[in-house]
Amino acid sequence: MNQNQPSSEVLTVNEIAGYLRVSETTVWRWCNSGKLPAFRIGRSWRIRRTDLEQHIKQSVSEPELAANNTF
Repeated sequence: MNQNQPSSEVLTVNEIAGYLRVSETTVWRWCNSGKLPAFRIGRSWRIRRTDLEQHIKQSVSEPELAANNTF
């Protein structure tokens, strides 16, 4: 696997918190709850960029689906 490919990039909690403009504690909670697919290296959480992008797409589309399903 080519490690220069963006799909194989692994991000830290700090990087994700900065990118999403949320606290590191929020990202840790998402990781612990399974809301954000993550894995641990030692005591630190790591998240693949592709998993983060999928989480963002899912979060954006869910409110749209809920709004369209009102009867």
